[in-house]
Amino acid sequence: MTKKDMLNKVPAITLLFWLTKLISTGLGESVSDYSSQIFGQQNSGLGELFTVGWSLGLFAIFLTLQFRSERYRPTFYWLSVALLAVFGTFSADTFKSLTGLHYMETTAIFGALMLVSFGLWYRATHDLSIHHITTHTKEAYYWLTVAFSFMLGTAAGDWLATARSGGYNVDPTGLNLGFLNTGLILGAVFLGLLAYRAIRRPAMNSVGEIVTFWLAYILTRPVGASFADYFGYDFHNGFLGNQGMSLIWLALFAVCLGVTLVHQSTPTIRQDAVKKVSTK
Repeated sequence: MTKKDMLNKVPAITLLFWLTKLISTGLGESVSDYSSQIFGQQNSGLGELFTVGWSLGLFAIFLTLQFRSERYRPTFYWLSVALLAVFGTFSADTFKSLTGLHYMETTAIFGALMLVSFGLWYRATHDLSIHHITTHTKEAYYWLTVAFSFMLGTAAGDWLATARSGGYNVDPTGLNLGFLNTGLILGAVFLGLLAYRAIRRPAMNSVGEIVTFWLAYILTRPVGASFADYFGYDFHNGFLGNQGMSLIWLALFAVCLGVTLVHQSTPTIRQDAVKKVSTK
């Protein structure tokens, strides 16, 4: 099979897609925090190396399988997304720690990198459609843009939620909204974008359709992560913790992936049934 013969390598944009994406971001936040703290606060460096090792390694494996596949495979795609949520969270946080920059500054940097990714993508393919990821070149730029969207969403969410003084994690540019308020506010914006797409139905591959998709895609990261942190740290004094939230997110993610697999197999089953009837 040649590159031109490849089927679209990404899922259809449905409510199930957005639900799975939100859950994957919450999963990434809770699992990343839990994994980084697994050896205790006194061994945080070891925990961070451990998290980078397993998340980046597994991400590389499933993304390789995704690239080698001739069509969209839900397991490869969504496990790549979930693992990128873990690694993307850590990458954005590590970048801030190493550079000493503030959240407002890292948000601007990741936003600029995402725009550069779009520019390179369009220059190479003359097409920013998410409905025509049918070559390895388009797929590579798609995943690069997805990676920057995770980092941008992580930095932006932390910028809104973090306090300017007091507490463990502070930032002079923080807007002090807290985890819950950040999740609710950005969640409302996210739902507004989905409502616009459902009601106005922008033409496929139009500027409006592409822009609203990526804005919603970026927002899933801080929305999912904010609720993950709220229920992991603040809700009832954090009795669920990152471990409890990781298990909850894993269960929800498994359900969504299972529904996706069943939904994808249904057309194949129907086609086989039609073929059997037609041969009788």
